[in-house]
Amino acid sequence: MRVSSLLQDGELQLDERITTKGYLTATMRGGQVILRATRFVGTIPLTPGIAVRIVPRATISNLSYMLVHSGVIPSAISGFVRGYMPRFVTTNNAELIYARSLIAGVRLIARKGYMKEYLTPRLKAPWRGRLMASDTVRKHASKGVRYRHEFEQSVLTPSTVENIALKVALKQVIDWFVEHDRRNPMLREARDLYHGMWHISDWEASRSDLVRQLSKKIQSLSPRFSHYRDPLWSAYLILQSVLPELSFDGFVRLESLIIDVSKVFEAFLRRELAVRLAPHGYRVRDGNNSPSPFFIDGGGYSVHPDMIIWQDDNIVAVLDAKYKPEPKETDRYEVLSFMDAMPVTLGGFVCPADGIDTSRYLGTTASGKEMVLLRYDLAASDQDAEADRFAHNVLRMINGNHEYS
Repeated sequence: MRVSSLLQDGELQLDERITTKGYLTATMRGGQVILRATRFVGTIPLTPGIAVRIVPRATISNLSYMLVHSGVIPSAISGFVRGYMPRFVTTNNAELIYARSLIAGVRLIARKGYMKEYLTPRLKAPWRGRLMASDTVRKHASKGVRYRHEFEQSVLTPSTVENIALKVALKQVIDWFVEHDRRNPMLREARDLYHGMWHISDWEASRSDLVRQLSKKIQSLSPRFSHYRDPLWSAYLILQSVLPELSFDGFVRLESLIIDVSKVFEAFLRRELAVRLAPHGYRVRDGNNSPSPFFIDGGGYSVHPDMIIWQDDNIVAVLDAKYKPEPKETDRYEVLSFMDAMPVTLGGFVCPADGIDTSRYLGTTASGKEMVLLRYDLAASDQDAEADRFAHNVLRMINGNHEYS
């Protein structure tokens, strides 16, 4: 893109939320800014008027599947929204991802005032309201009861489905932070807003009924309450513990999610491999959580393989996930250092399938270390079958078989 499109008041100014995150690399060439994607995908704002969409190598549905199974939490760019289609996938961390959006939305609503509706009270006051003659005759007079009458009553109340949904979602966020992250400053904000909703009734029916009614309310929301739309969608996601499917633009306005695909790829492979190798007597651990010293006599250096494969008390192999078509020379040196520090004689890489190259044996070093390159097809139509194939190749590698499927 031309440099002039990024100038504001004569200065080159990019969005501060992305300049220090490494979402993109930029170079200057021929009066143009050349942007190159790194390991992140999503819609990334450059300026208030320009955003860049980075799509993954995997299909959208497969990436959503990997995201859920990896346990990796996407980053949400606060204050920058994009449109999603109303299709969702399950997650365990919706509270953390959308807490900020929900809190900001409820704070704005509280400042502007909660919406109110005329609703029928749960407990009707006797002899008040508009007398309903036909109901009185049908229910009482026809049965010889003269001292009872039916009245139509309604009160102006903030206990609408919309406000109750926000309150329930806020309580769910509070409970999540209490259990997982008590020191997060958002916990205090959420509690303050929740206490300010004392005048809004609790929900006494089922959670599914609240979600069903909320989905209808969002779609028919009056333009006068447009400031309700974003926090209601956040509440909808939190109440169901779901994320928006990373599909084409739609009318659901939510914070833009930025996904580190390399972390998703690594965590997904580790979890799928751990499940499939366990019946064979192997354990798969994350070397990033339990690093090993690089030098046997101490020092401040350590190694962090993505996947360490154990059998009983022995390490049998190490694997490093690389979200790139082919490992580079520095990557090979890195894995050799992993193998030397463990110590283990078997190691290698896992890279996405590129449509041409297949899993293969790379060779044996002079010190007897064997290195392999395994492929995983991110575009596979059957992710379970692909994970089975990958685990089968890992077992072949451990058993010294250099023929891979």
